[in-house]
Amino acid sequence: MWSFDEENKNETPEENVGGNDGGAKGGNGDTGYNYTENGGMGSYNNPYGPSNGGNKNKKGGLIPALLLCAVVIIGTLLIGYTMGGGKIALGGYGAQTTTTDAAATSGSDTGTEQTEATTEQKQTTAATTATAPGITGEVSSATEGKIESVAEKCLNASVLIKVTTSTGTGSGSGVIYTKDGYIITNYHVVGADAQSVTVTLFSGEELPAKYIYGDESLDVSVIKIEKDDCTSVEICEDGLNYGEQIIVVGNALGNGFTLTSGYVSAPEREVTFSNTYETMTLVQIDAAVNNGNSGGGLFNTAGQLVGIVNAKLSGTTSAGASIDNIGFAIPMSTVLRCVNDLREYGYVTGVARLGVQVQNYIELGGYKYSGVNVISAVTEGGSAQLAGLKAGDIIYAINGQTVDSFSTLKKMLTAYSIGDTVEFTVYRPNENAGKTSNLNFYLRNCEELTVSLTFVEFNPNA
Repeated sequence: MWSFDEENKNETPEENVGGNDGGAKGGNGDTGYNYTENGGMGSYNNPYGPSNGGNKNKKGGLIPALLLCAVVIIGTLLIGYTMGGGKIALGGYGAQTTTTDAAATSGSDTGTEQTEATTEQKQTTAATTATAPGITGEVSSATEGKIESVAEKCLNASVLIKVTTSTGTGSGSGVIYTKDGYIITNYHVVGADAQSVTVTLFSGEELPAKYIYGDESLDVSVIKIEKDDCTSVEICEDGLNYGEQIIVVGNALGNGFTLTSGYVSAPEREVTFSNTYETMTLVQIDAAVNNGNSGGGLFNTAGQLVGIVNAKLSGTTSAGASIDNIGFAIPMSTVLRCVNDLREYGYVTGVARLGVQVQNYIELGGYKYSGVNVISAVTEGGSAQLAGLKAGDIIYAINGQTVDSFSTLKKMLTAYSIGDTVEFTVYRPNENAGKTSNLNFYLRNCEELTVSLTFVEFNPNA
């Protein structure tokens, strides 16, 4: 399975071989497992063969920026979404920003600037004792017509959101779905780490809000204001069609309520977030979407809610062509499923989860060798634990396909659902493996195992 460099059998570790991206990056554990990526991959192309440039940082010798930026992402791996599409970089608390090239950009929102390396993510579904009402939808009553006839209806059910976390403040949008003040927004706008949340109604009234629960992988949260006479939205559960006219209401650039309109460019577009490796099936629209629109409503021409805005594509193609008018929204079917499952079960059901924590390095003799996917912890009752996977196992392949990076691992797992059985190839270290500071010697003291794993339903918050 592995080929080793016979001339590199010595156990003298080399310091600082290869490149370093200058900071730690936290993968998105909201879909599957805790993930710590410490430092850059450099030119370490084969994590399972000889070290050809991976980061090996001697303990105590890490530069301060790495120590300060390192984050641990808590969560449970979610599976079940198909992959493809463009690359999207989260924009913190505004509309997420996408790029078509590998150098993804991190957007910044009003009053805050966050990057992949400094944004601390939380677990996929935050456990809470509070509950929110479920959601029921109606059939579409949309007809092509003047937007102004339903503009006020859409605006009165929308809110501006200002949120403060440990990393700064930002702005976003939301939609009121009950008269007693329950609001839908994006998880990347208001997540479990929110320290304070302020909501502004279209009337100008400002009210404090509290986070109820949410799911990071589906990018949906529910928050609550204490007001019992809110104007709530009418929700449409019908799917959208190519060319259907739509309305977007939100807090573009944090400047207050804005309304834009356009058409459905594609009712189902598979897109992948480049800094979280998350893949979602979204509605593509040509209406203007900017930072601050995240969490805001996508409405039909009857003023019914048909989606929640969460991303946009921007930048240029590899050929230098500029990208315009490509926005995305979470379809209402996904929002309904998320909110109703959170209320009923405390997590989103029907999604395959691996149930492990993963780190992308091995620490040997005071050095960290990056570029390997090592299971650091296994969730009790989860798919991995029931299959016999253990902490310390190195994930090498799934159904014979090599897992060469954390992003590859997450993308491969999105193809599976609960009940599916897959073959994991892992390398399990023996008692001699820990006696060396050389990665090649460590790997030679691992046993290759094939583990049959069936994805099971389990509560990641139990």
